[in-house]
Amino acid sequence: MKLNVWMKALILCMAVCVAATTGVMAQDAKDAKKDEKSESAAREYTPATKPDDSYLAKFNAIDVCERLVRENLEEIYILKVISSNYKDQGWDKDYQGLYDGYKKGVGLFYKRDAINARVELEDNRKGIQALYKKISGYYKGQTEKLLSDCADAILNLSLDEKTKSDPNKNKVVFQNMMRLRIGYGQLDEAEANLIEGNFASSVYHYRVAKSYAIRIMEELDPEASKNKFDTDKADNLNRILNPESKETVKKETPK
Repeated sequence: MKLNVWMKALILCMAVCVAATTGVMAQDAKDAKKDEKSESAAREYTPATKPDDSYLAKFNAIDVCERLVRENLEEIYILKVISSNYKDQGWDKDYQGLYDGYKKGVGLFYKRDAINARVELEDNRKGIQALYKKISGYYKGQTEKLLSDCADAILNLSLDEKTKSDPNKNKVVFQNMMRLRIGYGQLDEAEANLIEGNFASSVYHYRVAKSYAIRIMEELDPEASKNKFDTDKADNLNRILNPESKETVKKETPK
């Protein structure tokens, strides 16, 4: 009789333990799913805005995602450099939003949700272009001022009475006139791309134009140019300037 009582008590105790353990595990699983959903869940749609999820749509989405995963990342690397070099422009917040959006899109793609991944990555691409547009506007003003300063410096040197009788100074004037011409040519290319909406290409041409302008100013006014263009030179090389070590930017600029 006593044995039966003890057996019943033992069975009851085991049942309580199992029930408690099951409840804890279920709650943990629920919390884990909730965390996972909050991190990488696809956006919610209405029946009218829900993207096509047919087999063909999924096949096309995979192709688009594979391309954007690669292309967006390349642009994000460049935008990281620019936003880091010109912190005073406040582009860090824009960059972080692009980084987070890219991470979300790639996460969905890796989890084989190609339809929603495509939506996120295409939105990410639009955001990248929007930030490039802001940067192009800033570079435009920068480049125009630099080239204008170069033109004034070359003009002053060419009007110097000593230049006419000095072959070396005449050579300097000629070389820098050629650089200035190339610089303005790159400015024209940048503005043409800006008008066409090719903002990444416009940034490239503005950088080249600035490189020629910096080379002119460093030759014609070395004292005033010392350390003045270090950030721009690093940026033209697609590098983030380290203020503690500026040696890496000295070998830039065209001849």
